[in-house]
Parts: sequence; structure tokens; C-alpha cells
Amino acid sequence: MRINIEQSDKQFIDTFFAEPTDHIDQNSPQAERIRESLSVAYREKTHETDAEWKRTLCFLFLFVFLYIVLGISLTLDLSVSDTAPKSIAWALHAVPVLIAFSGYFVSLLFLFFNRSSAFRKQQWDRAIVILERYCGRNMHSQLLSSDPIPSNYSLSAINISLAIFICITWVVMYNYFTFTTSGVIGSVISLFITTMTYVILDIQLLKSIRQEAIKPPADEPADE
Repeated sequence: MRINIEQSDKQFIDTFFAEPTDHIDQNSPQAERIRESLSVAYREKTHETDAEWKRTLCFLFLFVFLYIVLGISLTLDLSVSDTAPKSIAWALHAVPVLIAFSGYFVSLLFLFFNRSSAFRKQQWDRAIVILERYCGRNMHSQLLSSDPIPSNYSLSAINISLAIFICITWVVMYNYFTFTTSGVIGSVISLFITTMTYVILDIQLLKSIRQEAIKPPADEPADE
């Protein structure tokens, strides 16, 4: 049986086989390679889902720890004697601010981890749908194309929403503690710091991805 390549899948299939391909015979080596790659895609998506759960639990435990540490720091007596240097008083009052900023930074990493995981899962879904089309299977594509219902939420979207919520809570706490410590000017500076932290971290992570994408393979030295 011969299956013609659809135009929408042409680029993917040509890149997959590293040569122009117009059709696939079910008993050909190409079909066998597609079936093997489909098994790999199933396995990798399952691995990505399991890793997403484990990573989310690790981050949640870390956030609980930070919330507890922050609560403890707020219950401590941070007053110092009149003879103590003012720098010590400022350092003690800055403890909640530093904890809150640490929570914000970790929550940003949690958000970027979830976005990256969602993108990888989306790419594996796309690969599975295309590979199933040329090996006589359509279970995954049927599941993806089923009519949406109100409770049919995406796990990745839920994790991203959770990460955004946690980010917002840490931003609010960081700016509140900065305001109570340094006033309006300190609060404005903290808003600027939170914004720049997000922008710089986002740019740096995207820059790392681009560098990995253009890096030559280990067995092919870069052109000098």
C-alpha cells in the first residue's frame, strides 16, 4: 500500500528522511523507520509528561519552604539596640526583601521551565500526528481533534497558570516589603528590578537556545 505525502507534511517528511519524498510504501524501509520513530516519539512524550510532574512537585516543595522561611522571618524580633550600627538594622529588615526576591526569581525559573516543557510536548504531539498518518494509525490525532469540553484542560496550561500566579504573589510580596522598608522610591526601584530580571532572564535563555541550535555537531568542526 502506498501513501502519498500531504503537502502540509512535505517539509517535515523531507527533513525527516533528508531527501525529497512524495510517497511511502507500507512495506518499505522508510515505513519501518517511521514506525520506529513513532515509538520513540510516544516514549519521549511520556517521559516529558513524567518529568513535568516531578519538576512541578520539586518547585512546589521549594516554594513551601520559602513561604515558611519568609513567615518565620516576619515573626522574629528584628529590633536592635540604639547603640548598634544602623547597617545591622537595615540588614535585618532586608531579610524578608531578599527572601521575597529569591522566591520571585525561582518562580520565574518555574515559569520558564513550564513554557519550555509545553513547547516540547507540542512539538512531540505534532510529530506523532504526522508519523501516525503514514503508518496506518490515527489514535493520537483522534484524541487531539476530539470536540473540546469544559473540563478538557491542558496540563501544561494549568502549570503555566500556576507559575504565573506564584510569580505574581512573589512580586507583590517583594514590592510590599520593599515599600515598608524603603518607601515609595524603594518600591519603584523594586518594580524596575523585577521587570529587568524577567527581561534579562528571558533574553539570556532564548540566547542559549539559539546558540545550541547553531552549534555544529561534535564530529563536524566549525568552519574557520
